[in-house]
Amino acid sequence: MSVTVKNNGGEMIIDLKPLKDFAEIKKELDRRLGFSDGFLIGTQVTVDIGEINLNKEQIGEIEEILLSYGLHLKGLMSNGPPSDTKESDGNTHFLGHIPYYQETVLICRHLRSGQKFFGEGNVVILGDVNPGAEIVAGGNILVMGALKGMAHAGVFGDETAVISAYRLNPTQLRIANHITRPPDGEEIVVDCPEVARIRAGKVIIEKLKI
Repeated sequence: MSVTVKNNGGEMIIDLKPLKDFAEIKKELDRRLGFSDGFLIGTQVTVDIGEINLNKEQIGEIEEILLSYGLHLKGLMSNGPPSDTKESDGNTHFLGHIPYYQETVLICRHLRSGQKFFGEGNVVILGDVNPGAEIVAGGNILVMGALKGMAHAGVFGDETAVISAYRLNPTQLRIANHITRPPDGEEIVVDCPEVARIRAGKVIIEKLKI
């Protein structure tokens, strides 16, 4: 098993070709990323799965594992028969339906009330987003602190975008054209990292594995 990090733009390639099935891929990927200790946050990752062919649901599970460590899935490489793929160089197939945002912006500060930030790709914030502050991104939003303001991911219509935070207690969340907000007058206590995503046409919030 090998993990290679390229020098050009910090792109990571995770080589999982020796593995035989999807269960092994998930287990080994989770184990390997557990040693990253957060220093690879925001990195674009390509996963080489060798002869194994995955369906869309399995690809989504791999993307969720990477997102739980602050990483973004650029794509999958496979030498197996193509399924939902577009052909790349040689005999390798690149799964092209996964959104890829070349730009990832890192903000190393808190955002105060009245401050707004827009990024065409992913936005990673090492700090809090306070009430009255707004984050808008074409891709995913990751807040390494408390999200208490407004966040809008997938602003150009990408319903696969996610919003995650160590403490997710926003005034409003938007993903593509879907909107959710906490009930009026209800105090929400958040004690673990969470992620918001679209499922069955609604914004749902789940615990984020760290």
